[in-house]
Amino acid sequence: THTHTHTAMSYQQSQQKLLNAQPGRLGDSSSTEGVPLLGLNEQLAAEESNRSTSCLSTALQCCCCPLSFGITCLSSIITVKQQTEAVVFRWGRYERTIKEPGMHFSNVFGRSIQYVATKIQSRDLPSNGAGRFTMLDSDGNPLVVSAVVVYQFVDSYKAALAVQYPEQFILTQGETVLRNVVSRFPYESQDGAADLRSESAEVNDLLTKRLQEKVFCAGVRVHSFQLKEISYSPVIAAAMLKRQQAAAIVSARQTVVAGAVDIATGAISALQERGMNLDEQATAHLVGNLLTVICSESEVTPTLPLRT
Repeated sequence: THTHTHTAMSYQQSQQKLLNAQPGRLGDSSSTEGVPLLGLNEQLAAEESNRSTSCLSTALQCCCCPLSFGITCLSSIITVKQQTEAVVFRWGRYERTIKEPGMHFSNVFGRSIQYVATKIQSRDLPSNGAGRFTMLDSDGNPLVVSAVVVYQFVDSYKAALAVQYPEQFILTQGETVLRNVVSRFPYESQDGAADLRSESAEVNDLLTKRLQEKVFCAGVRVHSFQLKEISYSPVIAAAMLKRQQAAAIVSARQTVVAGAVDIATGAISALQERGMNLDEQATAHLVGNLLTVICSESEVTPTLPLRT
């Protein structure tokens, strides 16, 4: 109100000065210092325009300052979810880490935020949609392998600053560790040594330990790294199946023969305990018949000589 009153008074004073400077009659040419009527109207219109512009500028300043302040305050409010941490940067420089969930205030100017989830997560390897890796074991046999890794971010500062893409870093290192560990063991061992098929617990522990060493710099804790599927590659699967079948047949034969020998020995010992002493030829004939009957794959038909 004071501004408007002051402006109105200034307008009235300028108008009075212009009227005083105007000659008494329009046709009076005796005065050379008078102001023409047309110039007076232009000056009055210019002053009116300046006064309107000044009023509009004052009104905009009064309205925009509180509005800008309110928008800045609202933009400075950030929300941190449960089991999530927010790493705050100011003009590209680390400022602080917000670990408590809820609403927090941080000035919006020059601020950037990177959120890090601290939940336990699991990812399949491979993750590129291929389904399984093709790797070589210690004997050079191609294997089809897939695995699953369970991990958790425990240091948000390292996860945000140490590596560029933490999740991709974990998967890449996991693939490297998986290839390294698989190449150290055979798929199956013939001499009782550790292999990939039977010693899965030992292999999984080694996978977890090696991966933890790789991703420690990214603030990650590896809970487990386990083989999900492992088998021969289709290229050699048929040949390996035949070898497994042959090994199984040999093992079964050894078991049958060992049992037949025990049966024959037990039969001879039982006969001797009952007073039936057989000579070497009879004993060999009895043992031969027992081994033939027991070890035969098909049903045996006894043949007896007839004497007349």
